[in-house]
Amino acid sequence: MTGSPPPWPDVAAFDTAVQRAAFPRHGRLAGAVVERRGGLMRRMEGANAIAYVLRAPEGALVLRCFKERPAPALRLRYEALEKWAARADAEAEGSWVPADAEWVEEAVRIDGHWWPAVVMEHVVGDSLRAHLEARAGRREELTLLADRWREVLAWLDGLGMAHGDLQHDNVRIEEGGRIRLIDLDAVWTSELSAEAPREHGHPHFQHPERLRDGHGDRTTDRFSALVIQASILALAVDPGLWDDFHNEDNLLFTAEDFARPMATPLWFRLAASRSVEVRRLTALLDGACRGPLSEVPPFRELDAPEPTAASAASAGWTLTMPVPAPPVAPPLVPVPPAAPAPPTLPVVPSVPSVPPVPTVVPAAAPPEAADRAAAAPGAEDRTVPFMLPVPETRRGAPPARRPVLIGAGLALLMLLAVLIGVVR
Repeated sequence: MTGSPPPWPDVAAFDTAVQRAAFPRHGRLAGAVVERRGGLMRRMEGANAIAYVLRAPEGALVLRCFKERPAPALRLRYEALEKWAARADAEAEGSWVPADAEWVEEAVRIDGHWWPAVVMEHVVGDSLRAHLEARAGRREELTLLADRWREVLAWLDGLGMAHGDLQHDNVRIEEGGRIRLIDLDAVWTSELSAEAPREHGHPHFQHPERLRDGHGDRTTDRFSALVIQASILALAVDPGLWDDFHNEDNLLFTAEDFARPMATPLWFRLAASRSVEVRRLTALLDGACRGPLSEVPPFRELDAPEPTAASAASAGWTLTMPVPAPPVAPPLVPVPPAAPAPPTLPVVPSVPSVPPVPTVVPAAAPPEAADRAAAAPGAEDRTVPFMLPVPETRRGAPPARRPVLIGAGLALLMLLAVLIGVVR
């Protein structure tokens, strides 16, 4: 009768064993020692494992030791993933993005017992978190990074694969800009679909539904991919977001933002971004938070350059900005401009028997008249062509009798002058 298995070693026990190089004498770990900087061994501690950087005869390696006993399916996942990765790498002509990883059943010896671990390729490069912190506000560099991120997502989707835990520390940027993915504990492929991973991803990058029920399939990465893409492009145009919303365990978003779409300060800041693309991705992400994980837009939605009414409606938003109409193509044959229509002159009823009016140069208006005109309410400073008004016909006197009346008036004036002279 076999006894119960020994208790799983704690972090301090793994640290001691790694410092002593308690590794097997064969395989990739043979002759490996932990790398040190400033007298301290290089290690990174995550939620589920501790990763040590080792120097081995074949080059640098990373040893991932688990903090608690892993599920039996995890070994099967890594063994299947190793075979699947070799096939995918051959088909993709060496462009395998995830780091190479191998399950080693007897990796570290502690208290007379061998304990399993994962031996990984050492990816040299900055984490996405460190990369963005150093380049926030550099629009050209981060726009190029966002383009490469879309290419990685399209490549994974084309392979029918999902990483399962896309987050700031699992995305590495090599020198030259190549993107690599590490930590493959939650990778999904069709061959691994029967072995559901225990991990559900980082809460500041995952859809609330996945954190509740552990949903996992080839669409798993869509939500976290949107979170990362929106964060990259938002920091490209607004570097102040880093100081205002980064908390060392996220990029910009937190799980609270996903639980309260368009109800936290970050949402308002992104919705008011001067970048059309950031506003579009914010709309998509808002809609994704409100709906089920299965309806998160696919990766190809990240390639849309401008917002459209259809994409906004699918995201649960109503666009408040006008969508520009497509330009009208010019005609193939030049069309001469149409001749202007002749001006239409107003019809003025003619006045019969009115002698022609001579052309008169107008005298300047008296100053007091000009002052009154300028002081009139609503007066405008404008130049109006001078036109001599046509004299109005007196009511009751036919126009034909006007010369006779003028002559009679003159005769009466002469008579009055004679009478005045006689009286004197």
